[in-house]
Amino acid sequence: MSTAITTWTPDQVQLISSTIAPGCTNDELRLFAYACQRTGLDPFSKQIYAIKRGGKMTIQAGIDGLRAIAERTGQLDGSETYWCGEEGDWRDVWLSSKPPAAAKTIVHRKGSQHPFVGVARFADYNAGQGLWSKMPAAMIAKCSEALALRKAFPADMSGVYTTDEMDQAAETVTIAADNAPALPAVKAKDTSKTFTAGAAAIAKAKSLQDLEDLQPRMAKRLEDGDLTQEQHDKLLQQMLEKEAELVSDD
Repeated sequence: MSTAITTWTPDQVQLISSTIAPGCTNDELRLFAYACQRTGLDPFSKQIYAIKRGGKMTIQAGIDGLRAIAERTGQLDGSETYWCGEEGDWRDVWLSSKPPAAAKTIVHRKGSQHPFVGVARFADYNAGQGLWSKMPAAMIAKCSEALALRKAFPADMSGVYTTDEMDQAAETVTIAADNAPALPAVKAKDTSKTFTAGAAAIAKAKSLQDLEDLQPRMAKRLEDGDLTQEQHDKLLQQMLEKEAELVSDD
C-alpha cells in the first residue's frame, strides 16, 4: 500500500463532508483520510465513513470492509463463529426463535501460535430495532467477528468499528441523578507516559518506513489500554503531519 496520505479534490472534500463524514472538522477529515489510506477502503463506495456522536468522530466500516482488509494482508487463515444461549453452551448454528445470549468468532492468522477470539454479548450490542429485531443471530455474529478481526490485525484495523457495533450508541438513555446507583471509584490507568513516548518516537522518525513500523506498536498500546482512543487519534494526526514533512523533504 502506498505510504502517501490520501488526498481529495475540493469537490470530493465537499461530497465527503456532506454525505460520508457530515459535521467533521478539517482536522477530523484529515484523520479520516489517513484511515482511508491505512485501511485501503474507499469512502466513495461506502466502504468506510465517519459518524459524529456527542461531538466525537468515530470511523466506521461494514463487516465486509474489515474482511477485505484482513484478506489483503495475505495472513488470514479462516474463521468460525458460534452462538450460545443463557446456559452458555456454544453451537455452530443458531436455530432458536429467541435471540442468542452471545456470539463468539475465532479468527486464525497465519504464523500465529494462537487464534484470536472475539465474544459479543447480545445485551451489550442490541439496538432493539431494524435488523437487530429481524436477524439477531446474524447481527451479533458480525459484532463478534469485528472484535476478533481487530485483535488479529490491530495495525490494519485499530480505531475502525463496524456500524453494527455502534448501532446501540445511537440510543441515548438518561438516568435521573437521584435514582442513579452509586458506583465505586475506579482509578484510571495513567497513559500519559506512553503517549509522550509515542509522540517523541514520531518526532524522531527519519523515514516513512520508521512511521510504518510505529503503527502496529501504537495499535497494540491502544488494544492493551496503554493509550486512550483520543491519545491514539492525536498520535495518528502527528504521524500524518510528520509524513507530510518527510515527503516534502524528499
